[in-house]
Amino acid sequence: MAERTAVILAGGRSRRMGRDKALLPFSDYATLAEYQYRRLQPLFDRVYLSAKESKFPFDAPLIPDKRSGHSPLIALESIFATLDLPEIFLLAVDLPFVDTPTIERLQSAARSHPEAQAIVPRSPHGLEPLCAVYRRSLLPEIRRMLEEDRHRLQTLLARSDTLEVAFDRSDPFANLNRPQEYEKAKKVLSAKC
Repeated sequence: MAERTAVILAGGRSRRMGRDKALLPFSDYATLAEYQYRRLQPLFDRVYLSAKESKFPFDAPLIPDKRSGHSPLIALESIFATLDLPEIFLLAVDLPFVDTPTIERLQSAARSHPEAQAIVPRSPHGLEPLCAVYRRSLLPEIRRMLEEDRHRLQTLLARSDTLEVAFDRSDPFANLNRPQEYEKAKKVLSAKC
């Protein structure tokens, strides 16, 4: 069986949050990045962090971006340039409610559709490209887009063989962009405990 690898995307600018959201405390962990890292470890053979530089107060393997600028496409190019793997599961650091059944459903869809280049959830809010399986076969198109200075994941998915997996709920994909969303997420998490 192929190695199951997850990469946590943690190199964004966090403009709307006003501070680096990857480094915000969350649950029982000093940072949201460590919360995501620890909860993915039982589900994958390897878990990495993707960011511009090492900024995390815990030990975890890092895949640094190989280009300047901030975009998921830059991260994906760096990930596939670093890891000689046919596919990875990508999860944004600010999606703390993506649960195990969601991840397993995406991985199952990936196993059933080896021809797809990306396996992406579609919630009632639309495509959720920051919680998806991406395959190495996308690398030439990613590089083309970066040379064209195009950085939108939606454009990459439209240009590629993308399998959309329908989900009837949006709450697993709630992201923490603003301080009020972060505070609400902490309350939701403490109510679940």
